[in-house]
Amino acid sequence: MRKLSYSILTLLLSFLSVNTMASNVDYLVVDLTDGSQTVVALADQPTITSQGGELKVMVAGETKVSAALGDVKMYSFSADMPSSIKNIISESSRLEQGHVYFAKAQAGETVAVYKSNGHLVKQVRISDDGSADIDLSTLPKGLYIVKSKKSSIKVINK
Repeated sequence: MRKLSYSILTLLLSFLSVNTMASNVDYLVVDLTDGSQTVVALADQPTITSQGGELKVMVAGETKVSAALGDVKMYSFSADMPSSIKNIISESSRLEQGHVYFAKAQAGETVAVYKSNGHLVKQVRISDDGSADIDLSTLPKGLYIVKSKKSSIKVINK
């Protein structure tokens, strides 16, 4: 059964990859069963492979997604940046004077900052005490998405 699922996924990835070139899509969206979502801009020319029961998405030698096929809940191609952004400013995160502060987060986790077009502009690792300070004040004005493993925050840098 796994071989059949693996073969079908490989076939679909190949088919969808060809179809994305023909239509006007800009992003690959991969949702995992742990609730995390990864958005990769196709302009970054990602490499998508499925070998040994694992899906990998790489951009310029950097792994963006590496997950067992059974952990892939859904993947899709989108013309627009996915808008399922949850505004989760709470006691564990806050926005203050151009900084996004995280607390009570998983140590070692990476928090990424994307431009509204999906391009990665900054990455910060959560410290051992579960906190992080993401300085957006030095970035150009515009809309940014600050994304951790479990949440996404839309920030307008004025």
